[in-house]
Amino acid sequence: MVAKIKLAVTIIVAIATALSIVGCTSNTQIRNRSNDYLYSDEIPEMEVPNDKDDTAVGELYVIPEIPLAGIQSTTFNVPRPQPPSENLFEESVKIQAFDGKRWISINKPPAEVWPRLRNILTRSGVPTTRTDAPNGILETGWLQFKDDPKNSHRFRFTIVPGVGIKSTEIQLTQMKAASGSENRESGWPENSMSDNKEEEFTKIVANALASDINSGSVSLLAQNIGGESKVEVITPEKETPYISMGLGYARAWASVMDSLSLGGFSVVDQNQSDGVVLVDFNDTPVVADDDTLFGLISEFLTEDDDQELKTLGYKVKVIQGEKNVEVRITERNGTALDPLLAAKLLKVIRANLS
Repeated sequence: MVAKIKLAVTIIVAIATALSIVGCTSNTQIRNRSNDYLYSDEIPEMEVPNDKDDTAVGELYVIPEIPLAGIQSTTFNVPRPQPPSENLFEESVKIQAFDGKRWISINKPPAEVWPRLRNILTRSGVPTTRTDAPNGILETGWLQFKDDPKNSHRFRFTIVPGVGIKSTEIQLTQMKAASGSENRESGWPENSMSDNKEEEFTKIVANALASDINSGSVSLLAQNIGGESKVEVITPEKETPYISMGLGYARAWASVMDSLSLGGFSVVDQNQSDGVVLVDFNDTPVVADDDTLFGLISEFLTEDDDQELKTLGYKVKVIQGEKNVEVRITERNGTALDPLLAAKLLKVIRANLS
């Protein structure tokens, strides 16, 4: 009994000692080292002998050259934010048709659309016989429809980056064969054998994608699905910026005209034969009451800022290049714009392309 009491006393004393130590050190402050890197010295680069491979000791975080950096000015005014795309905030699934072709357009990146499409086919009991994520190809097995018992049908999905920012286009190709002779068919036709069946299945898939709002998975295999983006703002060092569109001229023109009706642009005149569009641009914020955020911000605008909000006229040229269609913007008289201003206006056009 005495031994147990001594043991208990020893434990209590040990606990009390530990608590006293913690209590004494509770006011100790640990120095914040998060900003120590600001005071670090630059060390010389490691020199690798000429007969050795220096790949492993290269720059891990290479700082790219910033195009159109311009000359630093003595004064600086905070610019207004770039106007967002008109279809940025809500998911949009729609069927588009142009020049005899039909496709599903969705304002989500291919890496997100690919797993959603696969999940839809799996839940619907549609078998898949081939999946090629890097090339954006997905092929179904043979299907039979109640309204066509004599034939079997299968579909090929081609998923590619869309014209819009972080968008996807899904095009279907339909193929049919007489029931019982499916194995005799091999290659896919260039165009669907039945336009009605293609249209019918396209609508089914589009409705399923529009209803599948809870899917948010992303496929790592499909991050570069279907190749590079079709549209890009090019900013050369010694030339004025322009938009490069990997589309046919007719569709590029239609897409640009649709974009120029949004984002502050308004079309004054157009001539498709010459590829010229005269536009007005007004980036004035929406008129708001003084009690709103825009009203409060407007109090800080100077008279010079107000003059910048006036409507300005420009000329947009859609030009068929050697490989792609180019979209350029100039003054009404053809005079080149300041590169920074041209890049800003082109990015507004780019944001609303579809």
